[in-house]
Amino acid sequence: MAIAKQYKFNFKSRKITDEAGNEIGRTRKQDSVTCDLPVPSDQDIVDVLVSNPESKEAELIRSAVADIVYAQAREQFDEVIDAFGDDDSKVVSSAHLDYDKLTLAYIASIPPARRGAAAISEEDWTAFFEDYLAVMVAATGKTADRIKNHINLFKKPAKAKANKEVLRVLVDQLDIYMANSANLEDTGNCASRVSEKFQKWISEPEKAANLDLL
Repeated sequence: MAIAKQYKFNFKSRKITDEAGNEIGRTRKQDSVTCDLPVPSDQDIVDVLVSNPESKEAELIRSAVADIVYAQAREQFDEVIDAFGDDDSKVVSSAHLDYDKLTLAYIASIPPARRGAAAISEEDWTAFFEDYLAVMVAATGKTADRIKNHINLFKKPAKAKANKEVLRVLVDQLDIYMANSANLEDTGNCASRVSEKFQKWISEPEKAANLDLL
């Protein structure tokens, strides 16, 4: 029997465009909605997979698990491409995948906020960059040009990857942004995604040079 699980739905204002595709306004931003949804219990899932493994329900469950693995592989590829920076000579391939990090055991160890993160649209990124500029100029007193330097590194994070001091400053600035923005329902996912990427790079051990090769 399904169990009730509470979810909160946040909604964004939609863009209104003219026939040429130019933005001419925004729709009303709807209030958040919290409601209970019927979610299969553990026993429901076991019963479907064991008692009726060829059913559409079992196929759906297997597909959902496969999508989780796919999302983690896609995230690995994105990390590799980010690290390429502006070097057009580098090509991503399946050889870049760390298969040990595609097991359910490993994926389950990843914090839920980072697990199988959904793609963020260009419109959402633009809204975040615009809000970050406005909020941070007011919150820090820094010039718009200095804040734009942050945004440029958010857009091309590989340029900051090797400098942990810069990464720490950017994480601190993102914390300030998230503490001051009134629009986190719309932009918080972008800010968190960038901050988590930088924090991951900060926590990675420094690569020691093999002096025997020099």
